[in-house]
Amino acid sequence: MRHRHGIMMIAAGLLSLTQFGCGGGESPAPQTADNKLDGKLEAAPADAKPLQKTPSAKITQVSQTGPALKPNANAIQTASLERDKRDMDDLDDLDGDDESLADEEVRISELKEGSAEWNVREITRLRVLALPKTDNVEELKQARAARNQKIIQLAMEAVKQTHADKEKQRLFTVCIRHLLDAHLQLALQGDQESIDALYDHSESLFKRDPNSPSAAEAGFTVAKFANTSAQRFAQQDPRWIEEFVKQARLFATRFPQENIRAPQMLQAAAETCQLYGLNQSALDCCLDLETKFPKSNETAQVAGLSRRLKLKGQPIQLAGETIEGGYVSIDDYKGSVVLVVFWATTAKPFIEQLPEIQALSKKYRKYGFEIVGVNLDLEEPAIDAFQEKSPLDWRQIFYSARDKRGWNNPAALHYGVRSVPMMMLVDHTGVTEVVTSDVKQLEEPLRSLLRKKTQASAQ
Repeated sequence: MRHRHGIMMIAAGLLSLTQFGCGGGESPAPQTADNKLDGKLEAAPADAKPLQKTPSAKITQVSQTGPALKPNANAIQTASLERDKRDMDDLDDLDGDDESLADEEVRISELKEGSAEWNVREITRLRVLALPKTDNVEELKQARAARNQKIIQLAMEAVKQTHADKEKQRLFTVCIRHLLDAHLQLALQGDQESIDALYDHSESLFKRDPNSPSAAEAGFTVAKFANTSAQRFAQQDPRWIEEFVKQARLFATRFPQENIRAPQMLQAAAETCQLYGLNQSALDCCLDLETKFPKSNETAQVAGLSRRLKLKGQPIQLAGETIEGGYVSIDDYKGSVVLVVFWATTAKPFIEQLPEIQALSKKYRKYGFEIVGVNLDLEEPAIDAFQEKSPLDWRQIFYSARDKRGWNNPAALHYGVRSVPMMMLVDHTGVTEVVTSDVKQLEEPLRSLLRKKTQASAQ
């Protein structure tokens, strides 16, 4: 049976949930019980290594100087740094009088041992204490674990001392942050007890006061744990991505006032999902952004992705300069079934699929099938060299202005294309039927669209 670690359930008779106004006895199953990892995902093993490569045929780098294609993990890290800065500000004012303890020349030796303030200062000392000087990885791991366990012990005692004191709520919040951070470090090493504790702390704090900074911090920490695990282990178990999506969306729903961290979390979840082909989940995150945080920078940044995820059944918008110096528009192909291919000369997944794309062109062109390419290279000579080896008989959108090349190609920006190949199959009226990165998903719908085109022409 799963051992619960509610934030206010302190072992050895410390404190019960009823003292926090959460009701007596066993707490009811939380709304997010299905988000927990019991029986679904195994904790990451302590010696597990982060993934070293991205999902097959999903992510590539267009050029040596172009941006690496990966989920926006920086947003989560930025939010963590902002949290750490707030921690430092709060630690400077543990007694809440807006004067720095340093200014008052209060040293740890002057604090009453065992008091909440003393415990927090002891936690601060432990956090900066140097680890043993050794090359033994296991010894270092054990030292970190022991330090985090000690921090948890001190933080839990400080929570007990401050939870009911309205004048010490800032100190209570600092204690909670230290507690969550220590559990997070252990959870990322595969400690199941700390994984359970993070989830239980999040539920207990939300029930205690859903508007409190501590509740938001706990929800953010759980989502951060899921995000990190997804980055490390999604290829072995994609359910980590599903877990991250659940926690990101839950965080945004529960804490709409978190108008910085919640949009960042949703954007990271959306981009992670689309890279792994989980388009519906990616769209759900985009829709959450649009409805809950319509004015956020993240909503603007995923507008292209959202537009692409909604594209099926909608008219495609595509036009631009050609590599020869002309101009091409999707309207030029009305009456034909068109495949739009976003590609780059250095994209291995595109190169691997090119023979099958070429085969479709050769097989079905006589029936009214055309291809339009959108090239995302930075340098024109690279395209010329590529075509000498692998001639492409399609018109290519490629801009003379350098600021419209690569990922800044207006068509790529409009549809949020961040991995290639990306292909869009459009019927003879200009309506999009298929959006995919896998050429094997094209032939059957292509044949169907060509039959519809023929029937329409016969009428």
